[in-house]
Amino acid sequence: MSNKELFQELSTYMRRDDAEGVKRVLSTTPTHLIAEALRYVEPEERIKTLDYAEAETASEVLLDLEPELREEVLRQLDPDKIAAITGEMDSDDAADVIAELPESIAKSVLEKLSPEEVMDVETLLRYPEDTAGGIMQTELINVTADSTVRDVIDWIRLIADEVEDFYEIFVTDYDDKLLGVVTLKKLILANHTNVISEIMDPPEATVTPEEDQEKVADIFDKYDIVVLPVVDEKGVLIGRITADDVIDVITEEASEDMLQMAGVGEYTHPLYTPTIERLRSRIPWILMILAVELVIAFIIVRYFKTTLEKVAILAAFMPAIMATGGSVGNQTNTIVIRGLSVGTINIRQIFAVIMAEVKLALLIGIIAALVAAIAAAIISYPQPQVLRLSFAIAFAMTSAMLATSIIGVLMPMILYKLHFDPAVSSNPIISMSNDLFGIVIYLLIATILF
Repeated sequence: MSNKELFQELSTYMRRDDAEGVKRVLSTTPTHLIAEALRYVEPEERIKTLDYAEAETASEVLLDLEPELREEVLRQLDPDKIAAITGEMDSDDAADVIAELPESIAKSVLEKLSPEEVMDVETLLRYPEDTAGGIMQTELINVTADSTVRDVIDWIRLIADEVEDFYEIFVTDYDDKLLGVVTLKKLILANHTNVISEIMDPPEATVTPEEDQEKVADIFDKYDIVVLPVVDEKGVLIGRITADDVIDVITEEASEDMLQMAGVGEYTHPLYTPTIERLRSRIPWILMILAVELVIAFIIVRYFKTTLEKVAILAAFMPAIMATGGSVGNQTNTIVIRGLSVGTINIRQIFAVIMAEVKLALLIGIIAALVAAIAAAIISYPQPQVLRLSFAIAFAMTSAMLATSIIGVLMPMILYKLHFDPAVSSNPIISMSNDLFGIVIYLLIATILF
């Protein structure tokens, strides 16, 4: 069934107030398709749909919604329904949902959960959302080292419904300190009389709850693992992070970097985020760019007005200089940020990276400058200033590319060294630098020559 068909079917049943029809559709449709269809129905129909849905289905649908739409839906749902929904979620997802609620509603929801669920959620809410503690879940399977394989299998059968997905069994002592792990494969193939300590392996890696989520993603990549145990400062096992949580982290960090590079700041949904919030997110960069560009305009009028009036054709080539210089700077900036993010370059290589990018920018600049100079000569021929114009364009274009290339390396590396997100060295800053260096140098050379 397509999204359009699902949307129409749900809307039809809603208009008829046919609860059984809605429940039948929901029980036979994948939850991600339901979530997509809910984007198009009226707000009151979304609430009705989730009210009709079983708590387990509603929990999966809610997690598939965009964060902005999910917040809007949560504000309209009854606390009893929210409690039923979060009760079906893993602890990390339940904590995320409750964290999005207004304080009064969150308190009401927590009062309706079981003591065990409240303890799990409150434990996770203590940690910032971008740390290992913020993305871990407390549901896991741990056994003691002196357990037999038969005992462990019986234990798994007993609690399987409480732990939705598990890939490794954690082995602890009687104080819950992590000793090792046993994969499901090893457990199944082992003799039932074997003791767990005989078949366990030491954990490949562990992480504390305060560790940044980006470091967690790096650990998953480095060790090629699917689950990572979270331990406190004493080595006590307190949770686990699974690969699906890390995929969310990677997506979130990539989106954040992309938005920072575009000078947008935090993500704001074009439909579900209030206009004032979207304005607040974007206007600082625009005003900063405008201020710098107005300074450049003042410099041009103050110092280069006579040059432009004397040789008006100079203005025709300004867009070409700005476009090429800005493109090279943005390319360099993106490559360096990517290298820092994945660890293929480091701060100690700053001068080597600058030299490599300068060489490349110089080659690109010479090629582009020659093409532009030839074009300028053809366009301005047979005017007497053709050679001087071509030289000014070539020199300015090469200078702009070199300058923006150096800035594209230096800015993210300096920010990285200062423990700021290197993506803050965004394209708008590169563009401003390009305009400043490219146009001012261009007109300065032109003034000297003409």
